Amino acid sequence: MTGSVAYLECPAGVSGNMLLGAWLDTGISEAVWREMMAPVLLPGVTVEIATVYRQGIRATQATVRVSDEELWYEGDPAPAPSVHPHRHWAEIDALITGVPGLPDIVRHLTRRTFWLLAEAEGRVHGIAPEQVHFHEVGAYDAIVDITGAFCGWYLAGSPRCFVSPIEVGGGTVACAHGKLPVPAPAVAILLEGLVTYSSGNWGETVTPTGAAVVRALLEHSQSMGVSAPLLVSRTAGYGAGTREFPVANLFRIRLGDEAADSLMPRAGGTVVELTANLDDMSPEWVGDVTQELLAAGALDAWVTPAVMKKGRPGWVLAVLAEPAREGALTDQMLRCTTSLGVRRMERQRTVLERSWEVVATPYGPVRVKIAGRGGDVWNSAPEYEDCRARAQEAGVPLKEVYQAAWTALRTAASERHGAARDGSGRRGD
Repeated sequence: MTGSVAYLECPAGVSGNMLLGAWLDTGISEAVWREMMAPVLLPGVTVEIATVYRQGIRATQATVRVSDEELWYEGDPAPAPSVHPHRHWAEIDALITGVPGLPDIVRHLTRRTFWLLAEAEGRVHGIAPEQVHFHEVGAYDAIVDITGAFCGWYLAGSPRCFVSPIEVGGGTVACAHGKLPVPAPAVAILLEGLVTYSSGNWGETVTPTGAAVVRALLEHSQSMGVSAPLLVSRTAGYGAGTREFPVANLFRIRLGDEAADSLMPRAGGTVVELTANLDDMSPEWVGDVTQELLAAGALDAWVTPAVMKKGRPGWVLAVLAEPAREGALTDQMLRCTTSLGVRRMERQRTVLERSWEVVATPYGPVRVKIAGRGGDVWNSAPEYEDCRARAQEAGVPLKEVYQAAWTALRTAASERHGAARDGSGRRGD
């Protein structure tokens, strides 16, 4: 199984290109990554992937190169000769939305990252996020760094992410607005709720891009402020920065599986079931509410038809939540439905160990969810959203992509078993 947990280690801070380099260094296929990123890279843009050393440690350095100083998307107004691209959030969001072929989750996280940046800058300058002009982070290399980092995370199996304490540097940094304290004000906002420290006057070690990508990954993993679980490490990837610090200027990602003890129910097996009766709500709203609750962090959400008082047809909306998310999800249920109250009940559950594996199909990469215990696989299923996206892109029925994913998974499992037999000294022919 591929790792289901990623521990992001920041002894020298984090930037977008360090994140990208580290994901590539975990062992994902560079060729598959480049194929996924091809629609993002306009003519004249290249990504150089190089092996470098930082204080004797081998690492991967990713550098986005733009042939012209000014690179503009089709439809952008022509800039003055020495002006860098400055865009509003809506412009960048439209650009990302229009890129064909990206997995839905990569597109979602990329858009979310730029919204986090817009919110942070808006708070700093006292304006609405929609009014923010992106300067450094609006440049094309930042768009490639962010999208590329999420493509790397996706190809690594979309693991749940946790982060170490973050080195934030010190002193000042020069930017489009002048000289600012380190961490820069927007970075300080993006790091709220995370553990940080400073080893001295190192200058900027955390960039807005790096901080926003990390925050988006933690939000998606529902691990903001959560300590990392026990980790059975499988591999590690190192992304290199460009400057020299007293410590090796590296960002490390350790990929692995949660230790069996941390996956047993015990304290982690307690969840909260929230329910609400709906007897005066438009059917058109019901499906939307479940999607909103899942996006807000619900473990599961479902609707059961029921006959209410006075014989009215209605629904019982139910949500399964981690205790820490109970308050936010209760508010969401009351805001988004016509119910006047929400009931709660604590439940105990037993869960299987779960991880993701990315398989290559003729239609593109597809994630497969794998579940089991003690290294044995008991269940596996291709991810619906990936299969749907690949089917739409190729213009084929959804079932064909599912069947291709099953075939690729069986082939990969057979090859692993064959390699294991060969490694034990028995013949593999």
